Amino acid sequence: MKTETIEKIFNFLKEKEGKEIPQKWELIKELENHPDGKQYWHKTDLYLDNSGITKLPNDLYVNGHLNLAKCKELTKLPDELYVGGNLNLYGCEQLTELPDYLYVGFNLSIKNTPLADKYTDEQIYEIVASTGGIITDRIIR
Repeated sequence: MKTETIEKIFNFLKEKEGKEIPQKWELIKELENHPDGKQYWHKTDLYLDNSGITKLPNDLYVNGHLNLAKCKELTKLPDELYVGGNLNLYGCEQLTELPDYLYVGFNLSIKNTPLADKYTDEQIYEIVASTGGIITDRIIR
């Protein structure tokens, strides 16, 4: 594990959001620089639900499921977000748009978000397909 990468994420959250690091960030022990040197890479599932974050670093690569449920202060998803599994945005009340480059491998939950009214299923499938992703099961509204 590269300690400087963990520190960059912590500093990002502290400086940009003025927040203390949520205790759930203890789960990111596998976080390292992505091989291209640009992305933040997490090898397994990442659970940040109910954490109070407002944003995440750009170029976040999560190989497993990403759970952001009830992050009621989350205002934006990072550019070039890769989620190898499910992406759970349930209850993200401030989230009004999806990033242009979004990869989802299985389910996408947008229940109780403004996204549910803004996008049709076809538009969401198109955004995800443009990055090579595929929502294999369903969009949960």
